[in-house]
Amino acid sequence: MRSINILLFIVLVSCKPIQYKQSSDVSLPELGTLGIYTSYLLGNDYQPKTITNLSEPVRLQWEEIKIQKREIFIKKDSLNLPQKDSTLISFEILDKVGLLKQVNADKDLMKYLLKNEKYKLVSQITVHFPETILQLVQSSDEIYLTQSKAKTLSLSLLKNNKIFNQIEFTDGKIVKFKTSEFCWGLDKRRELEIFDLVPEGTECSGETYKSVKKVEKKNEFKF
Repeated sequence: MRSINILLFIVLVSCKPIQYKQSSDVSLPELGTLGIYTSYLLGNDYQPKTITNLSEPVRLQWEEIKIQKREIFIKKDSLNLPQKDSTLISFEILDKVGLLKQVNADKDLMKYLLKNEKYKLVSQITVHFPETILQLVQSSDEIYLTQSKAKTLSLSLLKNNKIFNQIEFTDGKIVKFKTSEFCWGLDKRRELEIFDLVPEGTECSGETYKSVKKVEKKNEFKF
């Protein structure tokens, strides 16, 4: 009976969707971070490598997530939030076209991505902010991902088309994140280019593939 119970536990756990959540002793990667992220039965492996270099702001989509006291559990693999009703903020990259345009233009970054097909982009995060920061976010009309200094991305808060505040990811605590994978293809000059970002585990469409080698192989067949 014990062996059957263990097997049932493994089956149930393996059927759960991939999720990356905050544990008590691990800091999660920030929005716009590139790296290797793996989820497995006994835990998660995070290997942030670098960030996307932004010369232009990238618009984000954001929403409030209300969590009631009874929904907050204190355990080893979950967020240790205050025992009261709480509001989290989810940020997700909205302007994928604008982001990919900048990634494709960064030759050094493209060489970096071509070295390892396992690199993924952190495209969505959920953050717990102090009340003062939360109120700033809630009063925003638009929010953009911006780069104010090397290797550091920030959040620019806009109201009436003007930046009225800038906050850092370190101002809060990232409790969950999702990644997207790159879809590669060939441009008009038959050179490698990233055409799309798709949620982890989702297939690319058209003549684009997650595997650069597959793109190159398809190109060889056409000749």
